[in-house]
Amino acid sequence: MVSQLFRLRSPLRSLCVNTVLVVGWIIVVMTTLMRSYRTCIRPIRILQFHHYIRRSLVHRRAPKILLILLLALVSLYAIHSQLQQTEIIHVLHPGFPLIVYSEDSYPSVLEHDVIGKIPYQMQQDVALRFKHQPKPKSHFNLLSTDREPSCQALIKGDPEEINYALQYMDQTKDKPASIDLSVYIHAPQDCQNFIKSRGYITHALSEETDFPIAYSIMMYRDADQAERLLRAIYRPSNYYCIHVDAKADSSVQKAMLGVTKCLPHVFLASKQNIVDWAQFNSLEPWIYCMKDLWRYSWKYFINLTGQEFPLKTNLQIVKILKALNGSNVVDTTTYGHYARRWYENLPPPNNIQPYKGLVFVIVSRGYVDYILHDPVAHKLLEWVSHTDFPDESYFSTLNHNPHLAVPGSYKGNPETNADVKPYIARFVNWGVGWIDSQGRYPFYWPCGGKRVRRVCIFGIKDLELLVNRRELFANKFILDFQPLALDCLEEWHFNMTLSEYAGKLTIDTTWYQSLDIVKNKVL
Repeated sequence: MVSQLFRLRSPLRSLCVNTVLVVGWIIVVMTTLMRSYRTCIRPIRILQFHHYIRRSLVHRRAPKILLILLLALVSLYAIHSQLQQTEIIHVLHPGFPLIVYSEDSYPSVLEHDVIGKIPYQMQQDVALRFKHQPKPKSHFNLLSTDREPSCQALIKGDPEEINYALQYMDQTKDKPASIDLSVYIHAPQDCQNFIKSRGYITHALSEETDFPIAYSIMMYRDADQAERLLRAIYRPSNYYCIHVDAKADSSVQKAMLGVTKCLPHVFLASKQNIVDWAQFNSLEPWIYCMKDLWRYSWKYFINLTGQEFPLKTNLQIVKILKALNGSNVVDTTTYGHYARRWYENLPPPNNIQPYKGLVFVIVSRGYVDYILHDPVAHKLLEWVSHTDFPDESYFSTLNHNPHLAVPGSYKGNPETNADVKPYIARFVNWGVGWIDSQGRYPFYWPCGGKRVRRVCIFGIKDLELLVNRRELFANKFILDFQPLALDCLEEWHFNMTLSEYAGKLTIDTTWYQSLDIVKNKVL
């Protein structure tokens, strides 16, 4: 163990050496003082105490004691300086490495047990680049290449590293990037081991605990990818309702059931639908989860699919939601031919103007309360059930009819606008598939991966763009397409979380506070 420590580079090596030195000096000082006590102090009378003390310290042992104390103080100062340079930002349970960041080492590993300072998270699948210790389990098996690609370089858009990564993934394309679903299916046999081995954060900061969030996740494939999403957003203070498509493979359903049995506040939806595109059964699962989540106490509701990933940490999401101050993030598009979806239907109830928008929302508890308990919301739900794409009209319509007084809804121009009313719930690279009322393409970016029905499936060339977005989540990723993209985004997100917990990173929410949806919300 000691030999391993002394192989560590500065500043960790210096920290270890200084720790050993100060312990040594303390032993020497204590030994010297005890010898002084036995030879000089104990035999004398009380009245002669001051005489012998002065004689012993001044004439016999003062130089040695002062020198020892001076060296001890120097060592303590050196340790203090090293601790200021080295950010201890990650604590594991006993017997596992303590991950530390420092100015000249990213990251290093030091065996140490410091329990309770920071929520522990055991990193297994995120490919952290340890310089001096074996890497954690990766999703790849190394073939003819001599190293794994650097996520740091990929995120910076390094052309050489991108080319190397593409070659690397090509060589590993026959090796699945997924995890055996039996890990999830059999998780309830040893939940404690599952939680630790999969790296869940089981403690939350007080600011996170005081602002719980309700999540609904809809999925039908790739249980391992959905579990990685859950792991990234999981905090024990939040609540998670997972709806697995009834037509999903039985192994996927069993896997997610196993996950939910091990994690507090995570559960499957009480009702299960077969989900069909553009049909009412694609909206119902969100309503099911809202009903299931309502019994718990939380501030905001966010719905996701299993093929998305956060661009913000949980603490950053909490701070952003606080900045929104009860307003809802709901997309609406008034430009185009979408109104023809409703031509064949009777007019909607209560003089409601229907709107089209994305199904992905970030809404306040009051908004969900209105959906679940207000008769007007029930009438509108019945009306949209007879229309095409009801999931794309229900949430948007409720949020942009201010006369309904839906909590947190918007009183301004409903149209999503990159300047006035940006859609921050999700970053989707639509290409030419999204045009606003001014004829602009606000989500037309070069796609570093591939386009499927105009939507970009993100690849490693998109990482530099993704980490600089203001949206809270990104859509979409496919696990067997350039899996390094998700691996590196996961690593980046993990490191952001660690830096936040160390108090070295924060987010400025001024831009979010200034959004028009905050200024013009229905109270």
